[in-house]
Amino acid sequence: MVEKGLFAFRSLFVVLFVLGACTHVPDLPPHKAGKGTGSTQKETGFPICAPCTRDQAEEWEASAEKSAMSALRAANCYAFLVGQEPNKASKLADAKKGRELAETAVKVLPKSGLTHYLYAYLTGLEAENDPLHGLELVSVIEREALLASDLNPAIDRGGPDRMLGELYLRAPGIPVSIGDAEKAVAHYQRALAIAPACPENRMGLVEALLKEGDVEKACMHLHELLSDMPPARSLEVSWRKALGLLKQLCSTKRSE
Repeated sequence: MVEKGLFAFRSLFVVLFVLGACTHVPDLPPHKAGKGTGSTQKETGFPICAPCTRDQAEEWEASAEKSAMSALRAANCYAFLVGQEPNKASKLADAKKGRELAETAVKVLPKSGLTHYLYAYLTGLEAENDPLHGLELVSVIEREALLASDLNPAIDRGGPDRMLGELYLRAPGIPVSIGDAEKAVAHYQRALAIAPACPENRMGLVEALLKEGDVEKACMHLHELLSDMPPARSLEVSWRKALGLLKQLCSTKRSE
């Protein structure tokens, strides 16, 4: 049972942090050491996984204790470097270092949704590269993503709730872990309400609805998702026909 749970979590983290990698989320304004920030303070233009060098990561890390922004930049840089490293041990070392730096930023800026979101993200990268301890880190990812969702749900086009939706959808259920299709649906619905144009939000909701057994709603959202994703001109006729068939299928499910 434990072995099966570990395998499931390995798959979970690959899905959660490969699909959601290297997107853009808001930034924090310059911060003075020793002062917190309110949840209403603007966060603008911070690119998750922005390309950087190891020298830059180490430079920002050196001033992390004095500057929350430096800690965030260093953590973000290590998140990028994890994806560049071919060596498993190096990936894990970078993920751990990045997570520590994100935690430093969280302590200085406890009311910033961005710091909690980045902390959750890096914890996931650590878990992905250390699956034997992945189960232990799930509660941290859940806690930090929930805080990010409360403080700034709009980050990364509904990213905190999308992360929670994926976590509850992929994780094994009780007693192994926190998997819960109903919670997954609720968080994907919230992410979709925040950013309806983000296809990952609707796609995740379709999967969660199917897992919960609500085929009718899943069918409706899948039709809407595909309607917004027109294919190349050469496939347009087939695409419209397939959409028509899907609509028929949805209608059949509705009448059952």
